Formats: sequence, C-alpha cells, structure tokens
Amino acid sequence: MRFPDDVPRLSDGDVALRAHEAGDVERIVEQCVDPASQAWTTVPVPYARADAEDWIGRVVPDGWTSGTTYAFAIERAGRFAGSIDLRLSGDGEAELGFGLHPDARGDGVMRRALGLLLDWAFDEQGIEVVTWRAFVGNWASRRTAWSLGFTFGPTVPRLLPHRGERRDAWTARLARDDRARPLAGGRRD
Repeated sequence: MRFPDDVPRLSDGDVALRAHEAGDVERIVEQCVDPASQAWTTVPVPYARADAEDWIGRVVPDGWTSGTTYAFAIERAGRFAGSIDLRLSGDGEAELGFGLHPDARGDGVMRRALGLLLDWAFDEQGIEVVTWRAFVGNWASRRTAWSLGFTFGPTVPRLLPHRGERRDAWTARLARDDRARPLAGGRRD
C-alpha cells in the first residue's frame, strides 16, 4: 500500500483513525515523554522531536509500503489523540500496539479506536487472529483488551524486551469469530 494515499480513514463519528501527518509531531512528543508511556511502551528514552519526525516520516510509511505494520493516528475533536498499529506476522495473524496522549486517556477513546481497527482488520484485511501482549502491571491496556473480548493466555516470564532487560508479559488473543461471542455474566474471559 502507498502511504498516505492508501491509508483509509475509519470513524465512528467521534473517534477516527487516519494517516499520520506532520502536524502530529508535537503531540506525539508530548505522548512519548509522558511517564506512563515510557513505563509501558518501548519508546526511546529520552524522546525528542527528531524521534517523532523519523517515526512518522520513515517508520510508519515503510510499514504501510512493505505490508508489515499498519499504523494509524487516532483523532478526536480534530486533533491527534494517540497511535495504534496492527503488526502483521503472516498467515492471517497480527499483533496490536497502541498508546494514547495523556489528555485522551480515561474516556473510552482507545476502546473505540481499537474497535474500528479490529473491524477493519477482520473484515477488510482477512486477519483471523489478533494477539495482544503487555508488560505485567499495565492494567489500562489489559482492561481495554478485556473490554474488546480478548481471551487471556498465560503470563510469560521475560517475554518482552524493555531498555536492556526482559520483562514478564501478559498475553491474549481475539479470533475473528470471537467478536460475535455474547458476554456471559458481563465477562468476556
């Protein structure tokens, strides 16, 4: 796919997914220097404007053109609210990655953005299974995955690298057919 020409705009009327653009750089930097982002993601520390410019100017377009990672900007109220991506591993499998700007957290923005991405992945991209992994303790990410119907797997010791060490990680998956599964007693796992 060509970036940004082939990046679809997905929207639920309040939250939208779109191609990243140069105007997002300042808010990307704000998001990536936030202590919560640095604790739970693998953004470089320290994080500088040049990191954001390289990410949206090279890394994101390369992912789209190579068909390996489809990264979207999350937009709410006309401004950048975070990033979300689908990392394709082949044979109908992909992994989610996501993070929000601090002022967009706690309002259901990520759940709606992930819903848009998952619908597109399953319906338009032929993805069969989406996986999720997060450092143990990242309860905001875990609650979001749970709310979307992900089934949790084992906690895997030392699964994920993080700034020179390996950290334990939670794992989960969502298959295409799981999206239609009804809630049982209000729980999805």
